[in-house]
Amino acid sequence: MAYLRKSVLRAPGNPGMNFKPRDLLVLLNIDDIAFMPAPDENGVVIADDIVMKPGRYGIEMYMTSGTPALTSAAEGDTDKVGFTPSLEFEHPGNEQEVREFKVNEINSRFIGIMRYCSGKPADLIGSICNPCKITPSYEGNSEGNTNKFTLAQTSKGDDIFIYKGSIPLEEPVAVIEGSATEVPFISEGRYQLSAGASEITEVTGGAHDAVISLMGCAGASPIVQNVPGKIMLRGGKNFTATDGSILTLRAFDNGGENPVWIEQSRYVNP
Repeated sequence: MAYLRKSVLRAPGNPGMNFKPRDLLVLLNIDDIAFMPAPDENGVVIADDIVMKPGRYGIEMYMTSGTPALTSAAEGDTDKVGFTPSLEFEHPGNEQEVREFKVNEINSRFIGIMRYCSGKPADLIGSICNPCKITPSYEGNSEGNTNKFTLAQTSKGDDIFIYKGSIPLEEPVAVIEGSATEVPFISEGRYQLSAGASEITEVTGGAHDAVISLMGCAGASPIVQNVPGKIMLRGGKNFTATDGSILTLRAFDNGGENPVWIEQSRYVNP
């Protein structure tokens, strides 16, 4: 459905207050991405999961608190206007790890994901067709010892996206045993299912609007079942957790002891 023109009113609370990002920026090398979901019809929200190639993950980079600055300026002649999002931040010191990162990644093409302490959805800049590159600079003197980085899209294009999928980092939140019937909620993120006769019928715990992803495995494939009032899957179709497949669920508070977990997206490894 096409975008419907509507008023843009003041958001509740204190929307103009300085933002508070988490101090770990997530970087995804586009060469490691197997599937990049498109934004919705209004061009801003990406609800589905980014899927990485087997054995590939995002990396995290520490940002000094108070230094991240996220900008997105629109520019261009008539009929050629586009956005150029960028993120500037500092990283303390000039140790071996950050020097090796600069030398080896200076020409890499990334997508950047910035998460927030408030729990609001993450911001994402870049895409497979218009990735970001990192520009580093270093300064050490009597006042400090700091690397400064700028992560910016390589050309004009889309604005900053809102990313509601799970973050593809190397370590899962938890590993679910092959005989399990439920997934205990620990935190948002990715949960690795194990090969076996698992028939997942419930996610216990969690808060409204939380998002988790259940990752498939090699060997005997567990099943995530459609259970009304507990796990609701699109079309009532169970999910077979084969190797490389991912099921993403979002929590909906219906007043019960546990929220209902509703399918947000599924990716089946071809």
